[in-house]
Amino acid sequence: MAETGKTLIMQKLTSRLIYAFRTFVLRQEKPYLFGLVITDKCNLNCFYCGSKNSGKYHITSERAFSVLRDAYYRGHRSLYFTGGEPMLWYDNGYDVSNLVKFAKDIGFLDVFINTNGTLPIDVPNCNYIVTIDGPREIHNKIREGSFDLIIDNVKGAVTKSVFTSITFNKTNTKYLEDFVREIYDLKLFKGITFNLLTNWPEIVNKYGVMGNERIKLLDRIWKLKIDGYPIVLSRAAYVALRNNNWKRPIPQIELGTNEHIFKCCRDVDNTSVCKNCGYANCVEISQILDMKPSALWQFLRLVM
Repeated sequence: MAETGKTLIMQKLTSRLIYAFRTFVLRQEKPYLFGLVITDKCNLNCFYCGSKNSGKYHITSERAFSVLRDAYYRGHRSLYFTGGEPMLWYDNGYDVSNLVKFAKDIGFLDVFINTNGTLPIDVPNCNYIVTIDGPREIHNKIREGSFDLIIDNVKGAVTKSVFTSITFNKTNTKYLEDFVREIYDLKLFKGITFNLLTNWPEIVNKYGVMGNERIKLLDRIWKLKIDGYPIVLSRAAYVALRNNNWKRPIPQIELGTNEHIFKCCRDVDNTSVCKNCGYANCVEISQILDMKPSALWQFLRLVM
């Protein structure tokens, strides 16, 4: 087992060095991060989500395996599964564990599952990003009283590589500090990631955080980072988010669905959505690709 772990580390290091050479020396825009929407089925009913349970995004197993294979051959080496709730996906006898195994077998080095955490976290050989939308009381108002169930599932997770993520909206922003301290005190998560609610302008105006309120929120997040809390946010990404001036779409990111392959995300052609993007992890990737030292250093700390 130890030798297998060492081999995987060397594979990841070699892959990243080759990718860095192609990106930073040869200035090639090679794909690296691929996302796959496998379902829009969800067992929760979050008020800010407009795409759940529409029936539009179920992907067949045949299509999923084909898309993953093609993505790998295009150059992608990091992968995430998303939904809906990807742990609910099932097709022709396959579930998400089969997709993870297939992805690892063909050569993907890092695989993540974005999940609401209400189902057992029992798929091995991958990482998890579990959404928790505030301290216990606030999360339970947004996500149907699921906080304790999620924490129990994280405690029983098959891996220690579990991150949490919060989607900031008008309901939970004022509880930021309470949320971060509560999550930190649990000692269950490898890091805290976040998104600013990203959707059509009318949805963001109603439920999200914009303008000066967005800047103030980012300043509060950065202060918590400076205070030592494990928030996944480099200074470069903080500045880019605050100024809303990073390059987008990001050509090294692709997102696949049952019908399309999008460059960066599903909203790439919706300029009104894209110009107010709040996907912080994508911003982080953009700063790594721009060779910003703080972003590179944070990335190395997370992966090594």
